[in-house]
Amino acid sequence: MSGPAQVRSTEAIEALRAALAKFQQRVEHALDTLDGQLHRAADWIEHDRPAHWRQQTHKAEEAVTQAKVELERCLMFTLAGERPQCREQKAALAEAKARLAYCREKCERVKQWQRGFRHESFEYDGRIGQLRRALEQDLPRAQAVLVNVLRRLEDYRIEQPPEALSEPPAQAASPAATAPASAAVRPPAPPVQEDQ
Repeated sequence: MSGPAQVRSTEAIEALRAALAKFQQRVEHALDTLDGQLHRAADWIEHDRPAHWRQQTHKAEEAVTQAKVELERCLMFTLAGERPQCREQKAALAEAKARLAYCREKCERVKQWQRGFRHESFEYDGRIGQLRRALEQDLPRAQAVLVNVLRRLEDYRIEQPPEALSEPPAQAASPAATAPASAAVRPPAPPVQEDQ
């Protein structure tokens, strides 16, 4: 059977409890930072970029329409019975069409980004959920256990007997050793013989 607990200090337990509390704060701060970054990224992919490229596509479509009108106007005029080549207008129309194709490609690319981002966000939420549960449930439970341990150890320290009583009692001396010499048992005296 083991003897009484030999607890010299509770500093290590208190240090562990404080470290857990600090760890919880740091992780919660990191998660809040990540949440903010993800929110900004989601807003950029879901709202900013689609709106931007829709606007650019609309402008490109207008530029193509305008370039076609300029080309048709150029082709209507004849000089000395010959139709002009309208190289500048044709180049402008080709450039406007290339820009329109580029904007439409970006619109499709943004849709791919949205699908990929939504999938990764879903994966992230699933994985980070385990950490959030640990922060919300496991760490407070662990801290409560450590606080309970500290309280019990303090109660144990208060209730333990004084040092003098905690030492084993000295062995009692035997009666013969403690009896005075005069009380020692003596052999009986020999009988006295009477004269006949």
